[in-house]
Amino acid sequence: MVTIKTILVGLSLLGSFFFLRVFKQQRVTTTQISHETMLSAPFGGTFTAPKNWYITTHKDMVVLEDPDREVSVAIFAAKAADAKQALEIAWKRYQPTFSRSIEQSFIEPSPEGWDEEVTNAYETTAQEKRVIAAIAKRLDNTWYIFLLDGSTAAFERRNAQIGTILESFTLPEVRKESFAGRTAHKLDAARLHDLEKFVEEARVLSKVPGVAIGIVQDGKLVYSKGFGVREKGKSEPITTETLFMIGSITKSLTTFMMARLVDEGLFTWNTPVTQLMPAFALGDEAMTKKLTMQNTVSASTGMPRQDMELLFNYNAATPESSLASMKTMKPTTGFGETFQYSNAMVSAGGYIAAHALYPKKELGNAYDTAMQMRVFDPMGMHSSTFDFATVAKKVHAIPHGFSLTGDHVPIDIMTETFVVPIRPAGGLWSNVPDMASYIMTELNKGITPEGMRVISEQNILKRREPQIKVTDEISYGLGWIVGKVNDIVEVTHSGGTFGFSSDCFFFPEHNVGIVILTNSAGAGSLVAAIKRRLVEILFDGKPQALVQLQTRLKDRDKSLVRNLKDVDVTPDKAWLAPLVGTYTNPDLGKVAIQLTPRGALFDAGEWKSLIGQKKEKDGELRAILLDPPVAGFEILPKTAQDGMQLILDLDPQHSYVFERTNVLA
Repeated sequence: MVTIKTILVGLSLLGSFFFLRVFKQQRVTTTQISHETMLSAPFGGTFTAPKNWYITTHKDMVVLEDPDREVSVAIFAAKAADAKQALEIAWKRYQPTFSRSIEQSFIEPSPEGWDEEVTNAYETTAQEKRVIAAIAKRLDNTWYIFLLDGSTAAFERRNAQIGTILESFTLPEVRKESFAGRTAHKLDAARLHDLEKFVEEARVLSKVPGVAIGIVQDGKLVYSKGFGVREKGKSEPITTETLFMIGSITKSLTTFMMARLVDEGLFTWNTPVTQLMPAFALGDEAMTKKLTMQNTVSASTGMPRQDMELLFNYNAATPESSLASMKTMKPTTGFGETFQYSNAMVSAGGYIAAHALYPKKELGNAYDTAMQMRVFDPMGMHSSTFDFATVAKKVHAIPHGFSLTGDHVPIDIMTETFVVPIRPAGGLWSNVPDMASYIMTELNKGITPEGMRVISEQNILKRREPQIKVTDEISYGLGWIVGKVNDIVEVTHSGGTFGFSSDCFFFPEHNVGIVILTNSAGAGSLVAAIKRRLVEILFDGKPQALVQLQTRLKDRDKSLVRNLKDVDVTPDKAWLAPLVGTYTNPDLGKVAIQLTPRGALFDAGEWKSLIGQKKEKDGELRAILLDPPVAGFEILPKTAQDGMQLILDLDPQHSYVFERTNVLA
């Protein structure tokens, strides 16, 4: 189905108050539940309501609101001829004056257990910081409708809880695809040929330059192959030895290192972070005191992403400065309340663990050495490295960014050094043989392919214990996402950087797993399709992978076309000229805008991009960056009392204001 991120929704408080007013007039009470609860809808069906959410039940509708009452999810049922009519009925019941136009509609090609599924995203303006969406699922002649409304900031905070509500809703008649009780097929030559044919067909369809995959089963690497080229427009092929960045899959390897140090007795999972590094501090004193080593890698602390701070001024950043900057970071949800993904927090956990092992080394050196000695060497991962200089001497894939027009564009490999200061969260280069060795060690519960135990079974499995819900069936562990997919246990993590997309997953009960590496930031749909096709081959699943890929690529292309119609790639110099100058922000550092023969250039130091103009629906004019790796970044120029400002509000929970310090000639 369309992901929660795809339908990112924003809510103005007016929407919530409207509901409360309607229900109050009808003498319907609202209650706040004290713990996560499975509830029944008045029209049939059950769903999971998150802890501390407000519930209002009417004879034909249920409305859930988050603890801050900034997000609402209304659930409704109606008999209708089609999704359009069903949604019109639902909106009229929910908000009689609703008149928003549909910005984009998504049709799920193979809805799990449902006859039909449609998702609508509705038009809003950038100034509203609000997105509105609706999901309609049909079973026979009844449509079950979910109306979502929330501020972008609140929706970002509550993403997982909203996902839990949506994904948990079911009826006895809904029969999702299940592989329970099945045994994974042996991947013989015929099945592997089927997969190989699909991978290349899907790669070409997706226009992704290069892919490498490795599959392990029953303790052996049963298949490995490279597809396509290292760089678009050139002939050097991808091989199984080619190095790729694996992005956030690195997190699971970081927790592997931490688990080994727990085995060695350097600390426990429950050791307070400040016991190992007394100077460490967050912007919240109470959280600093209670934070344990386990908490740093569990995504359960309430700390938000704040990834914008990773993408600017990173050439001057160090592991030490990255940890020091966390003194300004504060949680935006309660401790243990909901899933929030924080690269900075995982990075801190990895560095502090390595510091416990090598207290006299600088943090980066300590971490690199710990990973080499406790992870790579024991598992025979001889090619894996965090060092860009080493990568330059080996065969490696070139990263490709994604353009506004949907092209995969080669980018400077040094752009990827943004991960260096926070490398425990996503900075590793690796290849198929190394990752296959890692997956086999995971499947063998700590025993390498050569038969050597390198980590205790207790601690390798500790990392797979659920820490916080992501959806009703999926949780985040310690650097791994764990749960049941189609009723089989899956352990997984994806990864992405400016120019690489990857995935790694395995089914521990079936002793099989795969790593998928690509050299493009726009390869998410391809990676998901390869993953689905392997599952189909292993468990005789419904053949959905190709149609899902085709649908997602079509939807993506429609989005690109729609977004481009509001963009002027060669804006008037009279509009651009007042923006010229140098600007600073205390968190993101220095940037500059200058006029060149090619147009206005936004220069962040580590990367540059030409500037276009985007006209919002309310007439507001924004600067939009045109070039990968930051194509699509939007910046609002604003004339303030003290001079020109640039407002960067891409992070739903944080807005950054650059003040002009100098007007360039």
